[in-house]
Amino acid sequence: MSIITSSEKKVKSVLIISSDLELKENFRQSLTAFDFQFFEATTPAEALPLIEKHQITVAFIDQESIIHSEMDIVSYLNASHGVEVIILATINGLDEATKALKNGAAFYLVKPVKPADLKSVIDKLSLRATSRENSREIEQRFLSDLMAGSPLMQKLLKFSMKIAPTPSTVLIGGESGTGKEFFAKIIHRMSRRSDGRFVAVNCGAIPDTLFESELFGHKKGSFTGADRDRAGIVEEAHMGTLFLDEVGELSLQSQVKLLRFLQDREFRRIGESTNRSVDVRIIAATNKDLSNLIKQGTFREDLYFRLNVFYLHLPPLRERRETLPNLIRLFVHRNNQNFDKNILHISKNAESLLAGYEYPGNIRELENIIEHAMVLAENDEITEKDLPEFMLRNRLLLGGPSSSLSNSAPDEILTLAQLEEQHIRMVLQTTDYNYTETSKKLGISRSTLWRKIKEFNIEER
Repeated sequence: MSIITSSEKKVKSVLIISSDLELKENFRQSLTAFDFQFFEATTPAEALPLIEKHQITVAFIDQESIIHSEMDIVSYLNASHGVEVIILATINGLDEATKALKNGAAFYLVKPVKPADLKSVIDKLSLRATSRENSREIEQRFLSDLMAGSPLMQKLLKFSMKIAPTPSTVLIGGESGTGKEFFAKIIHRMSRRSDGRFVAVNCGAIPDTLFESELFGHKKGSFTGADRDRAGIVEEAHMGTLFLDEVGELSLQSQVKLLRFLQDREFRRIGESTNRSVDVRIIAATNKDLSNLIKQGTFREDLYFRLNVFYLHLPPLRERRETLPNLIRLFVHRNNQNFDKNILHISKNAESLLAGYEYPGNIRELENIIEHAMVLAENDEITEKDLPEFMLRNRLLLGGPSSSLSNSAPDEILTLAQLEEQHIRMVLQTTDYNYTETSKKLGISRSTLWRKIKEFNIEER
């Protein structure tokens, strides 16, 4: 299944927001000559219906429209609709233009603007837009290939791509090591905030007494040790994405402070008396069942609903083994570059060990296992002796004692795969082919048991 649609997005629709009739008429004549579709509005409020109805790609905004408007039109256009914004400034209004750049504007032009300058700026933005779209398409293909063979992961990826362009808050659940931050970064890179920062913070690692200072910053002298003004994490993520990992670890007191910020995206640095505002998207993650924490009284229900606008649950690696070969290839490729290696093959026995392991630490553990093996590998192949010792012990425990092994001559010793097949057959027989009971006795999931039955061609009774 391909989730990629080749983008044909070009800079075709241009909007100008200004009360200057002469300026708008000059723009109309110039842009029509360049074969652009032209829209105009007098105020940001008047521009909103045009923005919603048409696919505006570039907006020229007269700085006077910004000064006299209560709406932060620059942030709205850039973050919510992916519009490239250019400020039309006067020589005496460059401070306001610079502020607009911090809020997401791409350029500013000093009035009066020459038609040649218009064309030059639009060409630059067109090139940047095309490059960004090409990069996203390449990344989407890579991600689709990485998760090939797993309908569940393909579905999650497609869902992530769908919600990425929105400013909505996302909650990601799943066991530790399942790739929650990885998916958060996918959503960020495929969003209209991809030019902004992705700021990650582990909520469980911040002491409760420092949470407010870390998140919102502080003013010099506001408490002992505050020797300078300091911006908080939310300001670092302005115009980007703030990833709150392990949000279930927050104390009730810290949850209240986070909830207050989420309601209006306003905050105060410790020691200050005025509010600040930021434009930031929130993605939270947890390995805990927040609904159970709510019942226990350790997590606020109102905060849960604020975070849970869209929910993604990442299954453990043992339930999506179809992705194992591609993940292994990815980690081998990365480590070839990191360690200046040239690993080209994995032996059959090593493959069997990797395929049969349960990965309680999920993808993070798989990545560590491949790194361990590649550091120890001597040639261009990973063999079973390069894998961690606990994996071999796990395989021997799964195989169990075998009379075939003890009664065989040295040259007739069974392989680990043959031992595994024999042991599965034996347990199936003892449980009268009760697959649930068999999987419990073997210590593996039903999906793993089914895969082993097919792999060894064991006839179903």
